[in-house]
Amino acid sequence: MSVHVSSDKVFKVITGLLILNGCAADIAEDVSEHMLEAERHGYISHGVALLPKYLENIGKGDVTPNARPELRISEGHLLQYDAHNGFGQHAVKVAVNAAMVRARQKGFCLLTVCHAHHLGRLGHYGKMAADQGLVMLAMSNVTGRKALVVPWGGAEARLMTNPLCFAWPFSDGRPPMLVDFATSSMALNRARVMSSEGKQAAPGCLLDGNGNPSVDPGVLFTSTPGALLPFGEHKGFGLALMIEMMAGILSGGNTIAEAHQANGSAHNHLFALLINPEKLASQADVKGQFFADYLLATRPRYEDEPVTYPGMQSAGVRRCNEKAIPVSEAFWSWVIEAYARKGILLSKAA
Repeated sequence: MSVHVSSDKVFKVITGLLILNGCAADIAEDVSEHMLEAERHGYISHGVALLPKYLENIGKGDVTPNARPELRISEGHLLQYDAHNGFGQHAVKVAVNAAMVRARQKGFCLLTVCHAHHLGRLGHYGKMAADQGLVMLAMSNVTGRKALVVPWGGAEARLMTNPLCFAWPFSDGRPPMLVDFATSSMALNRARVMSSEGKQAAPGCLLDGNGNPSVDPGVLFTSTPGALLPFGEHKGFGLALMIEMMAGILSGGNTIAEAHQANGSAHNHLFALLINPEKLASQADVKGQFFADYLLATRPRYEDEPVTYPGMQSAGVRRCNEKAIPVSEAFWSWVIEAYARKGILLSKAA
């Protein structure tokens, strides 16, 4: 069961809980904004349900709640930041904002961020760039916790979900083209949500703890955990390897090989390229719109399901969730109890 809660209230209470647990106000606001936008776009796996884990990570010292990103390299087209174990939603926002300025000035910017706690939804930063008229290609590897994804042909995990994002802007008011996916068969947080809802995964996505095929996402959370398979067989495996090297090593961070622990929390390293299309092609915007129209004119397989490009559906969900978002009753009860433990009364009214 879920309840609809105003977006303003969700933002305020999540921000408040983070501040009560040691975050500076601006950092807490960046984390809350990121989670709220994930919910608004329909990506609940990266939304407010992550908050209990984040607060647990603060308590364990897995994240430094007031850490701020340090600019380590600023040379020409290159920016490199160290997040110093701070919240990725804050560190990467700071870094992407700086990279957008550099890309507009110089045509492109190669950006890396290392040693961030979970950075959230990669597509969030792609939309940031596209909203400023910039193209973005970004990738992130995941360290800090036990491996989760099986190399193609293997029976045990050695990799992580390693997402990839591509964003392309349009100036005519349509939503940007926004591709954002894990190189595993699904994102871990998506599997957690499916497991809590009693849903099954498609065949070919999971192995249980003994290396046997499974459709139960709950096998990932047992005492002898199972593993995810890469999407697209050897193709997803190849992309995951590329991201591990580009984001894990070139960022100045780590790969999963040297940075994992059984009970740790997710940390991220980022490799991103931001491009000002006007500097490279005088008709980039017109041709992009023409290509999008070409795709949208495709004869659909099913009459009532027109072809769309990535980013259109989530933009529609975002419009519906502008004023309020659905949250589970269990989560909202937890929020109220979390405030009560701090001696603060919070109304149950949404």
